[in-house]
Amino acid sequence: MRPYIIINVAMALNGKISSASGRCKISSDNDLQRVMDIRRRVDAVLIGANTVINDNPELNNSRCRIVLDGNLKLSGNYHVFDGRIKTIIVSKYNKKIDNASTLFVKNTSIEYILDELYNYGIKSILVEGGSNVINQFIDKKLFDEFYIYINPGIVLNGTDLFNLKKRKIIFEIMSVDMGILLNVKGILD
Repeated sequence: MRPYIIINVAMALNGKISSASGRCKISSDNDLQRVMDIRRRVDAVLIGANTVINDNPELNNSRCRIVLDGNLKLSGNYHVFDGRIKTIIVSKYNKKIDNASTLFVKNTSIEYILDELYNYGIKSILVEGGSNVINQFIDKKLFDEFYIYINPGIVLNGTDLFNLKKRKIIFEIMSVDMGILLNVKGILD
């Protein structure tokens, strides 16, 4: 069994989800409110260690924060370790970080991790990034809902959402609010 997975990402018109310097605001205020509503509905928000390093997100509108950090490269100097909300570090190293629980995994495949998180009691997850993490879910088609907010702006020298594989995406346009919200219905290789 695995948790129910919702992927959500905001990207610029040219496919970038962050700038070269890291964090940049791509979502509209209304889209951010939609994301906050999803965060309140799910058991946890999942991000990768690179997102923690580059963006230092707080993720305060969630019940639990999950950080994939296979090599345990993070220290306790980030917002996700502020102790305000439960934080779970998923790693192949069993080392303690203040204000976080470590979920030790022998296998760092995303399928194995999801199975372990389900057994840990996490039944629904919002995956917010970054690109490497999102593409792991896309490559294995491990999602139940997938939303892409597209801002009409351009971000230079940033990180692309999709890896180099060409993909056919089946989607429904849900709304237009200073950008476009796509509800991804399927991905074909």
